[in-house]
Amino acid sequence: MVRVIFSFLFIMSVLFGENDDGSSLYKTFGERKATAVLKDLASKDDPWAMYALSVSYYLGRGVDRDYKKAFLWAKKAAEKGYGYAQFLVGDFYYMGIGVLKDFKKAYEWYKKAAERGDTIAMMKLANMRVKGEGAEKDYERAFYWFEKAAKKGEVKAQTKLGLLYAGGLGVGKDMKKAKFWIKKAYESGDEEAKKVWEMFKLWKY
Repeated sequence: MVRVIFSFLFIMSVLFGENDDGSSLYKTFGERKATAVLKDLASKDDPWAMYALSVSYYLGRGVDRDYKKAFLWAKKAAEKGYGYAQFLVGDFYYMGIGVLKDFKKAYEWYKKAAERGDTIAMMKLANMRVKGEGAEKDYERAFYWFEKAAKKGEVKAQTKLGLLYAGGLGVGKDMKKAKFWIKKAYESGDEEAKKVWEMFKLWKY
């Protein structure tokens, strides 16, 4: 039975990638068995299982909802370099879920996830730099992270990047580049981009 479960987990990792939060396991084996498997694997230092177990405690899936345990298991996985867990730990610190709210630590964990290519983490970092949360307010660093996310196709980042170009914040004012990025977001259906397009009359550039 153990060999069958591990074979299944390998197949799921190939099909769904590391971002699978354990949902496929629960659908296949049911809550009781899936939870037992995750707890067993997590106790053996499997970072994916730690991450999935964290999600289970957060959702109350197969276990009683427990935000402190959700945070602890996410942190264990994050400390092993598991990208999705690093982002999750950032969220826990940012919102004060299962742990005291701490913007500085949230920023640190979002940065780890961003450096592994997580575009949503890049967005979080950029927005925190705009607000001065967890780090000094810095439009140049905000621009840096928005640009990285925008180039990876993150639509909201494309809108924010266009706004920075239009306002000359963190970068020299450049309405042609503002038009380029806002248009990309606009064509992807972003409502904010449509408003910015009209506000700055970007069709003129």
